Amino acid sequence: MAETWHFYLGEPLTVVELYDDGKLKFTCLGPDLFEGDQKPQYTVPPNVWFGSFPTKDVHFSQDGALLKAEARDSENHFSLVGCTCAPAFQFEDFELAKRSDLLSRFPQHESLITMLSYPE
Repeated sequence: MAETWHFYLGEPLTVVELYDDGKLKFTCLGPDLFEGDQKPQYTVPPNVWFGSFPTKDVHFSQDGALLKAEARDSENHFSLVGCTCAPAFQFEDFELAKRSDLLSRFPQHESLITMLSYPE
């Protein structure tokens, strides 16, 4: 099932896709369509692991490690988005990734997986 994300309001949101070959793809949703690389909507293809985070909450170090930004006020810093599924969402088609499974398959992305997944 493909999922189309729609940006509505607030700060930019980064959608991260993790492919079976370990490749990462980052797409930024947001209101800055002309001067930034933000998009108003984006479709994540079927059968791809993905997660998202408010773009300004995270930055990357020189060596590519993921670093969380200083504490931010969630009442003033937010991203309002929606998601449309096609074909229609059905729970039998949904799989929530286990952190341990992702870490064993993609150890090179440990900081990102840890940030975007729940502990078991």
